[in-house]
Amino acid sequence: VPLASGTLDAVVFCLALMGSNYVDFLREAHRLLRPKGALKVAEVSSRFHDLDRWIEQLRELGFLLKERNESNTHFVLLQFERHGSAAQALEGVPLKPCIYKRR
Repeated sequence: VPLASGTLDAVVFCLALMGSNYVDFLREAHRLLRPKGALKVAEVSSRFHDLDRWIEQLRELGFLLKERNESNTHFVLLQFERHGSAAQALEGVPLKPCIYKRR
């Protein structure tokens, strides 16, 4: 993204972490956010193998969980705050593919 580092107050990923390199997306969000900036994630709940492990991965990327909402049967809503620096070497916790069910 052609913006200077630390310039955004918030970054939102709403059904946007579909690439196999989604960790790169999160690293870029970390770069763009100011300290204590907000990262909001809305994802299909069935994509997570282990949500707690995925949240731990975001902690290693420099994000602290502030809010977790799993009250919806189809979606998980998460809010993080940018803290510290991101780990340099980190393998992404895989997300399951988003499968569309025909009705």
